[in-house]
Amino acid sequence: MLFRPRLPLTTAILALAALGCSDALEQDTTAGLLIAVVNRTSNSVSFVDATRFSAGPVADLAPPTGTPETVDARGTIVVVPLGDADAVRIVSSGTAPPPGPAVIALPAGSGAAGVAIQSDSFAWVGNPALNSVTRVNYRTGDTAAQVPVGVAPRAIAVAGTRVFVVNSNAPGGTPAGPSWLTSFDCCALTTKDSIPLTGANARFAALGADGFLYVILAGTPGAGDGKLSIVDPAGRREVAVVNGLGESPGPAVYHPSGRLLVASPTEGILEVSTLTRAVTRGPGDGFKPAGDGIAALALDPRGRVYAVAPRACLSPGVVHILSAPPGYRDISVVTVGVCPAAAALAAAPVMD
Repeated sequence: MLFRPRLPLTTAILALAALGCSDALEQDTTAGLLIAVVNRTSNSVSFVDATRFSAGPVADLAPPTGTPETVDARGTIVVVPLGDADAVRIVSSGTAPPPGPAVIALPAGSGAAGVAIQSDSFAWVGNPALNSVTRVNYRTGDTAAQVPVGVAPRAIAVAGTRVFVVNSNAPGGTPAGPSWLTSFDCCALTTKDSIPLTGANARFAALGADGFLYVILAGTPGAGDGKLSIVDPAGRREVAVVNGLGESPGPAVYHPSGRLLVASPTEGILEVSTLTRAVTRGPGDGFKPAGDGIAALALDPRGRVYAVAPRACLSPGVVHILSAPPGYRDISVVTVGVCPAAAALAAAPVMD
């Protein structure tokens, strides 16, 4: 059985530079790729075929019953923190079994949220209620490495060998002050840096193909003060702040066109130009497919956008499959589970 590995960041950048964005989007293939969508209320993962634009298998995350709301994927491996179940669930896309335990327990009271897969064995999972992160070996179930970080970590990103933890500083969802990042080498776990952020309630992070880390700050609920912090992972400092993302912006993805696409439950899809570092689609001008607010976004190698719409969270949500921006042409709509909250690109196993 063969697995499609992620391209290293430098390889991806060189490929885009050589081909040009439009050519790269035309030449890449989606064969064997899936979008893994985590459904919070129905406690499941729905798979959407990125070639046929159709619903695939559904993986039940129970037992245990938790509150999943974040996800990461690498090849066929999908890692889902289970929130108040204080565990992480390992799912394999397609029909292959997970490479190790299906459920891996985290420290009691973890509140498991935020995940980043580091390698073909290790993933980092946040424990927002314990102000720490856990290094999980998803092949063996080992969770011995526990690293204290800041207050209420909500997201994690890995750049090279360096781990960046997004400390929301918003226990219970209420900001207690500015957010910051904790940074450390994945192997030298005690060597840590603190990177201050301008703004409150940092909740999501996306590593761009340009090498920068894009951190979404949701702000104070009801205040409409969401913003973007741009961090240089090499220099370990905030280099720019972009205001104007409105009420409680959600997770972001870096598009090959140089746009940062930001999910918004009220505005749909917002856009920030990473070249000018300015909002180009802000509140009142977001793209709302079928009038839907968007909880999460994913991209396929052709630059198509998978916009996750939970709707009222009382019945199945949908994924809007859209052409690349700025057109966002409607391609298909696929029904998923109840209250979809997160999405990631995964691969189906292929036979040798």
